Amino acid sequence: IFPAVPLPDRPPTITSPVLTTEPRIVLRDDTLRMKCIATGKPVPSVRWEKLNGNSVVSWPNGRFRTEDFGRTAVISNASYGDSADYRCTATNALGEATRISKVLVHARPFFSVPENAPHDVIKTPGSNVTIRCQAEGIPAPEVEWRVNGVPIAETSPMDNRVIHPTKIRISNLKVSDSAVYQCIASNMHNSIIKQAYVNVLISMPLPVSSEDVEYVQVLGKTVEMKCNVFGSPSPAISWQKDGNKITENERFLIRKSKYLRISEVTFDDAGAYTCVATNEYGNATLSTSLTVFRRTKIQPAAQYRYFVRRGESVTMSIDIDDGVVQGPVQWFKSDVLIGRGINYDVNNAAFTDSGSYKVMVNTSLDHAAVHLTLVVQVSRNAPLSIDIPLPPLDFYVSPKSGGSPLDVTFTWQPAEDNYSPIQEYKIEFEKDNYRPGKWFPLVDSIPGDRTSFDVTLAAGLRYKFRLWALNGIGWSEAPSAETGSAPTANPSGVSGKGNTPTNMIITWDPVSPVGRNGPEFGYQITYCTAPDCTDKEVLYVDGEVESYEVVNLPTYTQYIINIMSYNNIGNASVPQDVLGYSGEDVPLSAPSDVTVETNEDDATVVIVRWQKVDPDSVRGKVLGYIVSYETPSSNELKERSVGDTDMTGIAGLKPFTDYSFKVAVYNDYSSGPFSQSYVITTPESTPGPPSTMRLRTTTDTGAHIAWGRPQEENGDVIGYVIKFVCLNDSTEIGPISVEGTSYVTSQLRPNHMYDVTVAAQTLKGVGETANIVMSTMAGEGCIKQPINQVPSTYRSAFNVTAGMTTANVTWYQVGGIPATKYFVEYKKSTEDEWKMSHGSYSTEKTGEGVPLAGLDPGTSYLVRIVSVNAYDQTKIMFRRGPATASGAAGVVGEVWFIVLMCIIVLLLIIIVIVCLLRRRKGGKYSVAEKEGQLVDQESQQIKSDEYNDETDDAKKPLKSPPPVNGKSTPPDISSAVPLRTRGDSVAGDSIDAFGDDDAREFNEDGSFIGQYGAHESGESSAAATPADDNPVI
Repeated sequence: IFPAVPLPDRPPTITSPVLTTEPRIVLRDDTLRMKCIATGKPVPSVRWEKLNGNSVVSWPNGRFRTEDFGRTAVISNASYGDSADYRCTATNALGEATRISKVLVHARPFFSVPENAPHDVIKTPGSNVTIRCQAEGIPAPEVEWRVNGVPIAETSPMDNRVIHPTKIRISNLKVSDSAVYQCIASNMHNSIIKQAYVNVLISMPLPVSSEDVEYVQVLGKTVEMKCNVFGSPSPAISWQKDGNKITENERFLIRKSKYLRISEVTFDDAGAYTCVATNEYGNATLSTSLTVFRRTKIQPAAQYRYFVRRGESVTMSIDIDDGVVQGPVQWFKSDVLIGRGINYDVNNAAFTDSGSYKVMVNTSLDHAAVHLTLVVQVSRNAPLSIDIPLPPLDFYVSPKSGGSPLDVTFTWQPAEDNYSPIQEYKIEFEKDNYRPGKWFPLVDSIPGDRTSFDVTLAAGLRYKFRLWALNGIGWSEAPSAETGSAPTANPSGVSGKGNTPTNMIITWDPVSPVGRNGPEFGYQITYCTAPDCTDKEVLYVDGEVESYEVVNLPTYTQYIINIMSYNNIGNASVPQDVLGYSGEDVPLSAPSDVTVETNEDDATVVIVRWQKVDPDSVRGKVLGYIVSYETPSSNELKERSVGDTDMTGIAGLKPFTDYSFKVAVYNDYSSGPFSQSYVITTPESTPGPPSTMRLRTTTDTGAHIAWGRPQEENGDVIGYVIKFVCLNDSTEIGPISVEGTSYVTSQLRPNHMYDVTVAAQTLKGVGETANIVMSTMAGEGCIKQPINQVPSTYRSAFNVTAGMTTANVTWYQVGGIPATKYFVEYKKSTEDEWKMSHGSYSTEKTGEGVPLAGLDPGTSYLVRIVSVNAYDQTKIMFRRGPATASGAAGVVGEVWFIVLMCIIVLLLIIIVIVCLLRRRKGGKYSVAEKEGQLVDQESQQIKSDEYNDETDDAKKPLKSPPPVNGKSTPPDISSAVPLRTRGDSVAGDSIDAFGDDDAREFNEDGSFIGQYGAHESGESSAAATPADDNPVI
C-alpha cells in the first residue's frame, strides 16, 4: 500500500474559448453567451472584460450579466456596439492566464424605417412613383426585384422605368403600368420579402362614406371639418356655407386640401356647410353641418367660502349652466377625488376638513371648474367670525431656566389665523392685590412668528396673565387665559362602535387646551345598556386619551354613552347622551328563492330577485345584499353591492353565455353565507364584426374576400352577409348570404373602387359590419356585369368513374359565375325521378370525388351536377351515353366465383391426365406425318376462327381437328379450351371502349360510361360501342 501523493499546485490554464483567428459571429437582437473554462490549483477565479484596443470599457447597461460564478458572460439583445474584443482572465495564487475572443455582430436584413420598404400606392396617369427597397443588415443585403412574381430581368423593358439596386422609379405612369413589385433582400443570414401594389387609377371624386357628418362645438373653441372624398388624381377642395364660398382668413383655414378649420367659433358660424371636390373626371359634393353651443359655466349656489364649527355639518353646493349635455360633477381636495354631484356634505367637521375644494364638470365638448373654501371653527362656543384670529393655545408661564426667581418665560402655540397671518402678540396682567379686574399691558408687541417670550416681574405682587393675537383684521376676540378654572367644553364627536362581535370602542374628539383651563385634565366615561340603563358603568381616563375599548359585551347591543371633561378644579357641564353599539358578527342566514329573469330584447341585462333574510339572523345592521355572478368557463367572479332591497338589475353581461348567480346579506362586519346558485344562459344577440377581414386576391372583375369569425359571436353564427358598394356610382351587389368565411366574386367592374362589408348573422339577426375599401385592376373595358347571375360550369370540368355498385364523380369550376355549393343527382335511364347524393359540397370541395353508392350492377344511369349560388341554380347533365354500373368488376371477389374457378381447374387437370393416358396407349406413328397433320389442324382452326369472326357467330362451338391415320388425336390444352388473355376482357371501367377519342372530353351534354361484361365459358366477346343502349353482356 502506497500513500496518496497530493497533486502539486499549478497556475491557471484556459481551455475554452480555444485559440482561433476566426471571430465569433452573433446576430443583432440575439443573445451572446461567452464561456471561459480554466483549470488550475487552487481553482482559479474567472472574470470577463470588454476591450477597446488595450483599454477596458464598461459593459452595456441593463443587457449584461454573468452566470456560472462569473465564468459565462451574457449580453442580451446584441447590438452593433457589442462588436469588440472580450478578454477572459483566470487567476489563482500562482498566477493568471488570459484569452481574448473577437466578436462581430451581424444582422439579418431589416428595414429601419417604414419609408425604406415598398408599400402600396394609388397613382394617377402621368404621375411618378419611386419604390424603395433600402434594407439594412450585415453583410449588406443583396436586393432582387420581381414584377408580378417574375424576376424583373425576365420582363419586357419599359422606357419610363429606371431600375436601381435599391429603388425603382417609374415616370409618366400609364394605367397599364399597374403591377405588384416585390423586393427580396438577402444576406447569408436570412431573406426578407416586401411588396408594393402600384395601382394607376383614374377616378372621379367619390364620397368615402354615404352618411352626412354633423359637427358640434362650444363657443370660442376650434372645430375641424373633413371633406371625406377619394379621387384620382386628388381633387381640389372648396368649401361653402349657406351657398357662399368660404375664403381663408385668420379664423378660417383650409388644411391639407381636405380640412376646414374654424378657430374661436361663434354662434354665427353655425349652419350648413358644403365641400365640393373636383378633378378632371368629375366632381362630388358633400354636405355637413355645425352646431355651436354656449360654454359650460359652474358657480357656487350660495357662496365661495363656507364656515362651520368643529363637530357640526355643512353642505357645499354649486350651480351648472351646461349648454350641451350635463356631464359628471367631481369634487377634489388636494387633487384627490372625494365626491360626485352638485352637493358635497361635510359631516362632523374637523380641522382637517378646512381648505380649498375644487369642483369640476366635464362634458363631451368642454369642462369648467370652480374653487370653494371651507373654514372649520375651533369650538361650538366660538363666534362665527372669520376675520380675527382664534386665541393662542397652550399659554403657560414658568420660571426661566437659569434666571432669577422673578424671571419667567411665557410659552404658547399659535391658533387658527382664519386666513390672515398672525402679525403680533401682546401679554396683559392683572394684579389681584392692587387693582382686581383691571388688566395692564405687560408686553405691548411680540413678533407674530414667536411662540415664547421672557419677562422680569416686579416683586411682591400676585399676577394673572392673558395673551392676545393680532392679524390683518384685528385682535382675537378672546384672550388665552393662564389662570386655571373648570373645563369649559366637553369632547365632541362621541361614538361607540365595535370591531369584534364582543367589544365596543368609544371614541371622541379631544377638548382643545384652551377649554381645559387647568391641570389634571381628564374624561369621565359613562355607558349603560339602552333603554333602561340599569347597568351603568363609570370610568376615568387621562386627557390625552382619545378612545377606550369595552370588552366582553353581547353581540350588537345598543348602549347609552356620555363623556364629561374634568380637571383639578371641577367638571364641565353635563354632556348629551349618544347611542352606540357593540360589535357585529357574521350573518347566519342566506337569502332564499333566488331567481334571475332574462330580457329577450337586451341580452346584456338580467333582473335578480330574492327573499330577504330575517333581520335577527343578521347579527348587525343590514347594510344591503351582495349579488355575485360568474361564468363557469372563465371563473371570473364579479360582485355588486345593493341596499336593503329584494331585487336588482345586472347589466354588462355577455350574450349567449352561461352565468351563475348567488346572493348574500352583509352588515358592517362581514357578509353572510351565499344562497344556492341560480344558473342561466343569456339570450342570443346580434354578433360583433368579423375579425381580420382581408383581400386575398383581386383581378379586373373579381376578388377573393376572406375574414375571421367575430370576436363576440353572441350566439350560434349561422352565416355571413357580404355586400359590395361601388364607390364610383353607388351601385350595390348584394346582400349575399355566405356560409363560410370567404367569398369569391367575378361580378365586379374593372378599374372601380368598392366598399366591401361583411357581417355575421345569428338567429337574432345581422350584426355589426367590418369593411375594407378595394379597387379592381384595370381591364379592357368597363362593361357592368349583371348583378343576379346564375352559376355556370365549363367543358372539361367533370370526370366520372364507375365500379360494380358505386360511381365516383369529380368536378372542377374553371370559370364563369361562381357557385357557393354543389349537389350530385342521378337516376336510372328508365326512371323519371332524380335522386340526390348524400349532403352538399362547398366550393372548396371541387376536385374531390363524390361517391354514389347502392347502384345496381349492369344498369344504365344518368348523372347531373347542380350548382347553386345566392340567386339561382344551374343543372348540368351528361348525355353522351348511359352510364352503366359494371357487373363483372366485383365478381372476382365472390365466393361462388372462386369455387367455380377451382372446379374448372380440377376438370382441366383431369382432362389432361386422361389425354396423357390415351396418348401412351395409341401406338407408334410417323413424327413427320404427325407434325404435318398438326400444321393442317392449326390452319383449319385459324380459318374456322376467321370464319366465325366474319359471320359474327360467337356462340358456335369450336370444332375438333381431323384424325390422323384414322385415329383421334388426344386433345391439347390450347385446342380444347381457348384461353383469353387479360387484355381480351371488356370488363373495364375505362370510357375509351365506348367511343372515339372525343369521348374523353365532357361538355355540358357529356356523360360517363363505365362498361363491364360478364363472359360465359366457350363464348367470344366484342367491345361495346356508344351506339349500344344497354351494353351489358
